[in-house]
Amino acid sequence: MIESIRILLVDDDQIIREGLANLLNLQEGLTVVAAAEDGRKALRMLAGQSVDVALLDVDMPVLDGISTAKEIKRMYPDVAVVMLTAFEHENSLAQSLASNVRGFLTKDIPAPELAQLIKQAHSGQRVFGSRPTQILTDAYLASGKNDSAYDDFRQKVEQLPDYLRSVFDLLIQALPNKTIARQLGITEATARSYISELFTATGYTNRGELTVTAIKAGY
Repeated sequence: MIESIRILLVDDDQIIREGLANLLNLQEGLTVVAAAEDGRKALRMLAGQSVDVALLDVDMPVLDGISTAKEIKRMYPDVAVVMLTAFEHENSLAQSLASNVRGFLTKDIPAPELAQLIKQAHSGQRVFGSRPTQILTDAYLASGKNDSAYDDFRQKVEQLPDYLRSVFDLLIQALPNKTIARQLGITEATARSYISELFTATGYTNRGELTVTAIKAGY
């Protein structure tokens, strides 16, 4: 029989703490073995309790989630730390990543999905909720816009005639020819012809390479 993943749940809201503990205990393979209302109490619990995953709220009294995460990683490096928060402060994501946490999730995630993500974090994967993922994506795209290595590519894209730019915008969304044709109000044969023109204009020969470059360039 596979042992359950042992969870330490840390949240200053008693209702959330108890409700979440009950929900997680109903999920197969998970057991909440300890719960605390602040980071300092959590660290004391870790000294006497074997834990696999620590779920930490960001905003807590006495010792906040970010500070607690840093201490856990320093004192108990084998414990996977996952931030579980209402996500009111976007800068807490960057601070959490700097603390080498395993994941950043929001409290609106359904219990079965949360359980799966906890298991993934325990296995060594990094896990993120939809809002943190969007912020990371936006930051990645913004960094690409400032990368001079893609200036030539961006210039080619900006010089595309309107009909090819429309094709470009749809193609890098991984849409098939049929969908591109329908959205542009053209035939599928015309869509294929335009895509071929687009490849020639940008210097690429396939969708994959063009799409990857477009993402790295900030599109």
